[in-house]
Amino acid sequence: MKKPSNNSIPKIITVPDKSLAKPTQKVVNFDESLNEQIEKMVIALRSEAGVGLAANQLGYNNRILIAECPYEDRGLIPLTVFINPEIIEYSDETDIFDEGCLSVPPIELETERSKHLKVKYQDEKGQIHKFAPKGFLARILQHEIDHLNGILFTDRVRDKYLKDFPELKKQKIIFIGSGEFASIILKGLMMLGLNIVQVVTEKAKPAGRNKEPRPTPVFELAQVFEKNILETENINLDVKKIQSEKADLIILSDFGQILKDDILTAAKLGAINLHPSLLPKYRGATPIQTAILNGDKLTGVSLIQMVPGIDQGPLLAQIKTEIFEDENSLELEKRLAVLAVKLLFHALPRLVRNNLKPMAQNEADVIKTRKFKKEDGLIDWTKSAQEIDCQIRAFFPWPGSYTFLDDKRLIVRASHIEENKLVLDVVQPEGKLPMSFTDFLKGFKGTKPEWLNKIKI
Repeated sequence: MKKPSNNSIPKIITVPDKSLAKPTQKVVNFDESLNEQIEKMVIALRSEAGVGLAANQLGYNNRILIAECPYEDRGLIPLTVFINPEIIEYSDETDIFDEGCLSVPPIELETERSKHLKVKYQDEKGQIHKFAPKGFLARILQHEIDHLNGILFTDRVRDKYLKDFPELKKQKIIFIGSGEFASIILKGLMMLGLNIVQVVTEKAKPAGRNKEPRPTPVFELAQVFEKNILETENINLDVKKIQSEKADLIILSDFGQILKDDILTAAKLGAINLHPSLLPKYRGATPIQTAILNGDKLTGVSLIQMVPGIDQGPLLAQIKTEIFEDENSLELEKRLAVLAVKLLFHALPRLVRNNLKPMAQNEADVIKTRKFKKEDGLIDWTKSAQEIDCQIRAFFPWPGSYTFLDDKRLIVRASHIEENKLVLDVVQPEGKLPMSFTDFLKGFKGTKPEWLNKIKI
């Protein structure tokens, strides 16, 4: 199969599209159109590096799913097409693992599934097969057959969650946030079926070359999910609008304003904040960038009670994770946001039941971060290869890392370390589109700078 262009990759339907909740119809005609559909499904699956895809995720109203796993650590699964699949027996033995879904990106939650199945399905020629999958393939099939039945994995997680903790249904929650990190957390809370009565976010600000007002990621998500939105220039002037909701809990993350006491006490259980660092380390606005810039191996998410000071409240819970060698700040931000949802998943029931014990932060261990400026991105070639690589990864996409060639700016978008030398992967010459560094050098006719001797070519 040829590698498709971006324009030819079928678009996967995502929540809250209501078509995902509609059961699909049985396939009765095994004609050429099925092969065309299957080919498109394979293209979509592989383009997203997924392991399973159901027909209705691409808008087809029939019972076809595909599964493929190229990862040895999960158990290799060759591409297999399942038409009219049916689970005829579930094992009583179950296990719980994190699941994600191409229709609910990038949320991952613990999901309980049967460990063994007996399944009946047809192949592309209509031949009937029966087999007994187990392990990861059994989990994939349960997930995708649920899709064909109009059920998302988050539906199963939500139903069990609210059954185990029914008091969460009654909690009226105000969510306050603006950026991408916060939007992922908000999506996770909504997929858990929690009662978000108000979403507070900052007003659209000028962005891009045309300086047109651009809504925050939180606003855009809340609008798609038809939530009650309050846009604010100064949240402390909107205190009455927040108090009028008579909320039980305020959840805040990734918000560029400081809240005063009137808002922090506006909900019965107070206000909590999700911060992407292991507090008291890296208080402030740039904890993710700072962790990568400093070459840290470990980071995480902290859940704290909010007080008027910046990130100073007592700790309620933390979750830790390693920082991968090739991870940039954008990738780490998304991964930490997914972890933040998991942290809330476990902490909220304990919070509502008053089983979380606040622990004061040790002020002696406090490290504060600073906001970065465009000029911070200038590469200092006297630094080590490791330090420069950390900067490139930390400052992608903002403020970006750059150097100069013949008085023209060269933005370095991606790099890695190989044999203790810096390798530039993707660069962007001034006024041009991003390209591989190898291609850039082929067309470069200017004077070669000394720093070329410091990198591996």
